[in-house]
Amino acid sequence: MSVVRNKKTFVIGVSMLLTFVLCYVGMMSPNFGNGRNGLQYADDMFNSLSKGSAYFIDESQKVADGQIGKNINLAIKASSPEEAVKWGELYTVAGADVTINESSLTINGDYGKILGAVVTDSDFMYHNDSQPLEKKYGYDGREATYNWNSSLKKIDAALKAKSQFQEEFDLVKVQQKALEPAYNYYGVEIKKVSENKFSLAFLLSFYLIYTVWYGFGLYYLFDGLGIVVAKPKKKTA
Repeated sequence: MSVVRNKKTFVIGVSMLLTFVLCYVGMMSPNFGNGRNGLQYADDMFNSLSKGSAYFIDESQKVADGQIGKNINLAIKASSPEEAVKWGELYTVAGADVTINESSLTINGDYGKILGAVVTDSDFMYHNDSQPLEKKYGYDGREATYNWNSSLKKIDAALKAKSQFQEEFDLVKVQQKALEPAYNYYGVEIKKVSENKFSLAFLLSFYLIYTVWYGFGLYYLFDGLGIVVAKPKKKTA
């Protein structure tokens, strides 16, 4: 006895699911440039568009400039003497006087210049250029960006302890608007939404249609098999 109750909807459902699978196989093939599959291509595209909308260097530079002439004198602690030396390179190049005692650092310098150095390095890294950082500090540019972030977190805590809340607020701005995007998006190609409207519209439309296609395929398949959802009948007294 055939389990198919409605041949027409069953055929439609099977056809839709087969085309869905064929499309999926095509998407997972490494034919989208540089050995990428369709999902990797879409992921790279959205990352690039996201990066293109996360450039706040000018805004961050204004924050740093607002702290020019304000001095900070703080003690922070690294996780090891080796890390302390690398942190010290950052702040020394930024113009601060740095004293290192094993894992501890004392930083005395112009706060605005320190934040300005963070913004400058972030700008280089945002544009995927680590060479200037490697020349300045003598080690990998991405590690230097990471060390900026790690040491600034310690400075953040020290500023809070001293109730220097405006300085702490500006530090967080520079971290979030300049440093974090530079680190997270390093190596990602920059693309602007305004220059890739067609690609963005196509990807979003395809995702929507592809998802709906799968849903309707299942619906027609189950309908053809006679599997339907129905409200339970009310019991009569």
